[in-house]
Amino acid sequence: MAKVIDILSKLSLPEEGWQNSIVRTRFLQAGIRNKNAPLYYYAVKTLLTFVLPVVVFLFLRFTQPKLPFILLLLFVLLTAAAGYYLPEIVMSFITKKRIERMRNSLPDMLELMVVCTESGMSIDAAIARISQEMARTNPDLAQEFYLSGLEMRAGATRIEALRNLALRTSLEELHDLVSMLIQAEKFGTSMAESLRVQSEVMRTKRIQRAEELAAKIPVKLVLPLGLFIFPTLLIVMLGPAIIQLIDVLKHK
Repeated sequence: MAKVIDILSKLSLPEEGWQNSIVRTRFLQAGIRNKNAPLYYYAVKTLLTFVLPVVVFLFLRFTQPKLPFILLLLFVLLTAAAGYYLPEIVMSFITKKRIERMRNSLPDMLELMVVCTESGMSIDAAIARISQEMARTNPDLAQEFYLSGLEMRAGATRIEALRNLALRTSLEELHDLVSMLIQAEKFGTSMAESLRVQSEVMRTKRIQRAEELAAKIPVKLVLPLGLFIFPTLLIVMLGPAIIQLIDVLKHK
């Protein structure tokens, strides 16, 4: 099975050096760190792109022998296109949901970091502590901060670790946080105060996102109201009157 997966993945796997390219970054942003995950991903992509259209072709050829060849070819091409883009769509969906979960929990994690730094802990120690405290409420973000702590303990600088964190999470708020920490370290300003300001900004943005979603609800309700609720109400209210009118017209 491993040999088959290796052969299939090589048909669509990018050229050498993909481990350090945007392909590897996409898997990290989706939270997939298994070293064999890209091989499985591209093997499935190859199967869906080449094998599935052949299966569809044979199925339609034997079950619908009178189907025109042009239409049959169109079905095969559509199946191949869908098979090629389906894994990418699934990957994008997983990444988007993960980023959304981390974005919603980031203000809470920053507030914990403010509490830790104001109590006298360093940024490195605060990152290690909040990665433990947030492991249950948001395991995705806690794991990313834990990896940043491991990087710093392995010898990477704080800025490099935080930049890698922002790259793995693909969060604009974390990019802003890294820039703020760089400026605070460069000019010698208080880390706790800088983190508090950034936490307030992120909390305000979260409230604004919630208000934006609430403002979109009436617009989203227009379609179901017009298609399902209003016709039903009309039938309930006008139905008896229409039946009585039909009976009166019949008797005349």
